[in-house]
Amino acid sequence: MARTIANGEVLIYFCPTIADTDAPTVAEVVTAGTNVTPFLSSLDTPLDGDAVGSADLSSAFNKTVAGMYGGNISGEMYRDDTADTAWDAFDRNVEGYFVIRRFGGSDIVANAMAASDVVEVYHARIITKSPGSLDENSVQMFNIDAAVLDEPVLDAVMA
Repeated sequence: MARTIANGEVLIYFCPTIADTDAPTVAEVVTAGTNVTPFLSSLDTPLDGDAVGSADLSSAFNKTVAGMYGGNISGEMYRDDTADTAWDAFDRNVEGYFVIRRFGGSDIVANAMAASDVVEVYHARIITKSPGSLDENSVQMFNIDAAVLDEPVLDAVMA
């Protein structure tokens, strides 16, 4: 097993619709979706969990049970003065699906998404799109926050 960084390895699309999140199709992702990989500096997809207290008077031990889990998606992306594709894709309240292939290469020609690729699928709604700070000698960026509307599928197989 080789360890690898995300740069040059991942493909990330934002898609308007996916009929079956366990088996998104190449047409739904590649044809209808927007490849946001070249615009991303970072994308965070946390699945934090809560422990809920369940202690009772029979013991001094502070027992817990598993509670809810989940989290919002956040991303930092580059602006582009020629084709501001990512900026245009993430308006407030836009609903769609982030489809993430973590391994296989980022080159969409040499390493295009294909049937049998394993991907993650997050059904999301954009909460905010915020222009980044304007600093000297810095690339213009923006940030998004998105609510995750359904439990994500972490091991979907492309159809």
